Amino acid sequence: MKNRIKEFEEIIKAINSEKINIDEVLRLIMDNISKLISAKAWSLLLLDKKNRALVFKVVIGEKNEELTGKRMPMDKGVVGWVVKNKKSVIVSEPYQDKRFFKDIDKNTGFITENILAIPLINKGRILGVIEAINKVDGTNFDQKDLKSVCNFAEHAAIALENASLVQSLQNKVRYLTLISNINKNITSILDLETLLKKSTKLIQKTFDYYYVGIGLFENDKIILKGFSAAKNIKPVRTLINKGEGLVGKVMNDMKRIIILDSEKELDFCEGIKGVKSEMVIPIKRETNFLGIIDIGSPEKYAFSVEEADIVSEVSHQLAIAVENAKLYQKIRLAAITDDLTGLYNSRFCNKKLPGIVNKWRKEGKVGSLVFMDIDHFKNINDSYNHLIGSKLLHLVARRIKEVLDEGKIGIRYGGDEYIILMEDMELEKAIDFTKEIKNLISSRPYTIGDNSGEIKCNVKASFGIASFPDVTTDPQELLRLADLAMYYVKANGRDNIAYMDKNADIQLLNEQTNP
Repeated sequence: MKNRIKEFEEIIKAINSEKINIDEVLRLIMDNISKLISAKAWSLLLLDKKNRALVFKVVIGEKNEELTGKRMPMDKGVVGWVVKNKKSVIVSEPYQDKRFFKDIDKNTGFITENILAIPLINKGRILGVIEAINKVDGTNFDQKDLKSVCNFAEHAAIALENASLVQSLQNKVRYLTLISNINKNITSILDLETLLKKSTKLIQKTFDYYYVGIGLFENDKIILKGFSAAKNIKPVRTLINKGEGLVGKVMNDMKRIIILDSEKELDFCEGIKGVKSEMVIPIKRETNFLGIIDIGSPEKYAFSVEEADIVSEVSHQLAIAVENAKLYQKIRLAAITDDLTGLYNSRFCNKKLPGIVNKWRKEGKVGSLVFMDIDHFKNINDSYNHLIGSKLLHLVARRIKEVLDEGKIGIRYGGDEYIILMEDMELEKAIDFTKEIKNLISSRPYTIGDNSGEIKCNVKASFGIASFPDVTTDPQELLRLADLAMYYVKANGRDNIAYMDKNADIQLLNEQTNP
């Protein structure tokens, strides 16, 4: 009796630990109960009522590695009968018993000779089954064995129920903590990139998930924006189209998906190797689909509906934060974007130019700045009107945009002045690129329509170039020197290109072709 009390003290201690581990409680129960009778194999199966299955949670003895974590239908086998009838049973000749489920022996190579099965019941509710197989001395289980295990099983069921309740409470505390942290730490973040990275990490760390990914919906695709994992795991895909896998299905239906066994799911498309369970939760505001939270586990049946409900609540908070960050992003972009042309404006240039040039310096890169001014633009305004002039500025900007690939930034600096910043372009390449822009702008007339009909305008422009670091390493000086070179063209016939050479002398392109 004293030994039994001591054994349950260990179980109670595990239940009352700061962070309960339900598997540890189950292991303690089985370690102690297996001492009552010498059997070749012991199993503790828990009931998963929602999925109508019995799960081998703890297996002691032969084939333990093969069986642990496996599932069997709750209405099959001797244990299924025990669950249905809430009664203990002894089976002395299993292969002659129609209740016996032969598939496990067939799959594992184990030979079952006799069975002792006892239900775990607390307050009339069945939790699972304890099963002993093949008595070591070769005899059959008897009523004395049954009584001994039943007495222990009654206490074990209470301990298991209490452990489940404590774990449920601990999980609820974690869930509430996460929602509180989302409200406190995330909803106030206005930088979208920071928001998504911090959210991903917070969700993954709070729940100790295998991995968490957050993707945003852009151009009918999900683009991965944040990823956090428990181990050295990297995402396989960063872009997913509509209809591809679980994420693609959520994009179409805007409803969450929980996959508890990937091997049985036709829509499952493996991204990260070894994932057995996955849930994808939409991030949305009413009918506005914003993105997804993707969570995976290497364990089957890793997620509960309660857990998905909590993550869904988190997704609602995240949706608000994402919308706020996007709105803030739009406002910031509007503040540095020219309404007429869609290029960046002078505010962007004044604010960002120092950072861009400093980045070139830190990364050991070269760069160039082109200053462009449309020739005789005032004549166009005077000959027609300012509306025609504005339309022309817009059309000129469209041609400039045609050649703005990666590493090039277009700016309308003011009036009829444009700036182009070019990363990884030393002077010679900058001159070639400026020739291309000059020809593109003046190669064909611009057709502008108004109430009086169509107007065709021919445009020519003057260009000045200054390069980093050959001429200067100072951002404002780079801008000033390019502007100075452009005005030199204006003073010497217009419709040309001038550049600052390495001696900071201005050279007209048609005067010296070898910079």
